[in-house]
Amino acid sequence: MTGFWVGGYTTGDGGVRRLDPDTGSAPVAVPTADPSFLLASPAHDGLLYAVDEGGDAVVALRGGAVVARVATAGSAPCHLALVDEGRLLVASCYGDGVVSTHAVGPDGLPAPAVPLPAPPPAPNGPHPAQDGPHAHCCHEVDGLLLIADLGTDRVLLYGRAEEGYGFDGAVALPAGCGPRDLLPLPSGAVLVLGEHDSRLHVLDVAGRRIRASVPSTDDPTRGDQAAGMTLAASRLTVGLRGSDRIALLRVGEDDVPVPVDSALTGGTWPRHHAIDGDRLLVANERSGTITALPFRSDDSLGTPGPVATVPAPTFLLAAGGAR
Repeated sequence: MTGFWVGGYTTGDGGVRRLDPDTGSAPVAVPTADPSFLLASPAHDGLLYAVDEGGDAVVALRGGAVVARVATAGSAPCHLALVDEGRLLVASCYGDGVVSTHAVGPDGLPAPAVPLPAPPPAPNGPHPAQDGPHAHCCHEVDGLLLIADLGTDRVLLYGRAEEGYGFDGAVALPAGCGPRDLLPLPSGAVLVLGEHDSRLHVLDVAGRRIRASVPSTDDPTRGDQAAGMTLAASRLTVGLRGSDRIALLRVGEDDVPVPVDSALTGGTWPRHHAIDGDRLLVANERSGTITALPFRSDDSLGTPGPVATVPAPTFLLAAGGAR
């Protein structure tokens, strides 16, 4: 077993916590505000990046302290990615859809923000929460930056330009799906998780099209809001907030996920989850709990059990590696 860093929303004294999943101990390791997303630097031992979602900033953490804090170009940063061989830190800003980039220095610390060029405007999606652009995550695939814009139902593409990256098109998704999370597959395809339709959309990046869309479960629940994915070999898991379940799917050679099981998390509002050996740890934001679901097989989930009590947990990161 390994320890985990836990990010979340903070009030008063709080910050990034260090979880021992065997004992349930989860003390604050680094005091910092609203670290709702965490990322480890693969090139600098002991260096973590976190967003300050409420304070519109990215922070660098090392040795139990904040060692750098830089304002983002947009509001409510909710996701971080290292791209361009680790030379650029990208913060996706949910509040206004801005994508904030930060050059990474030799010491790993982020530089002041430079926003990506704004894409051409597009209509907002029909869901009430789609009230404007909402950049939710970024991944690099074959030199392209892919941005999930939850507000306009698009995956935005940015390619290399003379200076930085330039807008290079967009892939439209079904209206109201709310693309939230992106998961690159070994084949080069990318899974797009819709927050508001709780479906998985298979993105053909080279063809710039969605070639398949499937539900995350055989028994979808109206009003669910999907959040978070993990993939281990062909075993895919998806969090479903509302029905408070984890969906288990199999990804075949055609890259199209097939639902096989689902199970309650034992908490409320599963915001994120991570693999811990033969079980899945789930950060249940609204119940303030971390629970564990055992994998009974590649096609079956077991009964949830308690692990720890943590205020408003939103992210789990294996200590010693990024997930």
